[in-house]
Amino acid sequence: MKQSFFLFAAFVLLLAACSPAATSMPEEAVTNEPPAVTDAPTEAATQPSGPLTLTSTAFENEGVIPVQYGEVNMMQEMEGGYFFACTNAAEATNLSPALAWTNVPEGTVSLALVMWDQMNYAYPDMPDTAVFTHWVIYNIPVSATGLAEGQPAEPVLADGSLQGLNNYPSPYDIGYGGPCPGAETHLYVFTLYALDTTLNPTGGDLQTVLLAMEGHILAQTELKGYYTGE
Repeated sequence: MKQSFFLFAAFVLLLAACSPAATSMPEEAVTNEPPAVTDAPTEAATQPSGPLTLTSTAFENEGVIPVQYGEVNMMQEMEGGYFFACTNAAEATNLSPALAWTNVPEGTVSLALVMWDQMNYAYPDMPDTAVFTHWVIYNIPVSATGLAEGQPAEPVLADGSLQGLNNYPSPYDIGYGGPCPGAETHLYVFTLYALDTTLNPTGGDLQTVLLAMEGHILAQTELKGYYTGE
């Protein structure tokens, strides 16, 4: 009888160990609801929500660029006894405007920005390619979300960005050179490029930098403004 009792008790314990109630399972395994996501946002959640966009707090797109962002008055002697003259309002301080951008595309390694005077706006007989370069800045870190007002006229900025040559004569040819169109109204175009690489030229002019960007542009966008001189 004792042996039968022990066999019966062992049989009962075995059944209890195999029953679902005795099995330890994660809570999500016994429910049809998916587990809650508590990790970092997925890659898809960090993607841009729209196209690359460039704005400024100084002026609206297709708006008027305030006078303080114009080039200072100058008269610079050129080769052959010629002079380059810029006559602007006294309030012009050659201050670069603050710029901001959003929706930099995935895969961007660096950013570049150029500004030029679209000459055929004031002079319709000129071709579309006729421009006066006012600013060339490239190898802007991809982590940057804009440029603060008043960038210094230096070939290398604190964050590693490089500034190329504008079309003003030396010593005004590095970095930002503001509008100085005379008494006419001119159209100025700021173009931001998202690139899949960094660029090698140091102190390059507009054409050198544009050539280096070929085949590496992921996205680009424009901001336009008008300026009337004196």
